[in-house]
Amino acid sequence: KQSGWYAQGVYQFMPRWRAGLRYERLDSGTLDFGALPLDAPDYRPDKASLMLDWSPSEFSRIRLQFARDRSMQGISENQVTLQYIMSLGAHGAHTF
Repeated sequence: KQSGWYAQGVYQFMPRWRAGLRYERLDSGTLDFGALPLDAPDYRPDKASLMLDWSPSEFSRIRLQFARDRSMQGISENQVTLQYIMSLGAHGAHTF
């Protein structure tokens, strides 16, 4: 049985620019084999992320994200993600 939580915030500092932070943590909990509950290793995996995105139009967004993932004990993994998001189809201004 495990439990976890996360907290995040995004701030729009200019009309088309946003920055955000996210922190995640997992409590390893207990191992439950029916009548034999065992304590899990005393390790609490966590992950911290920082993102910056820019919206060149209302239909697209470019996001750069950096994350430090410590989900495995003794190993810290850095992750960089570059993402392009595009919206297609009908919306309030056009029915197509």
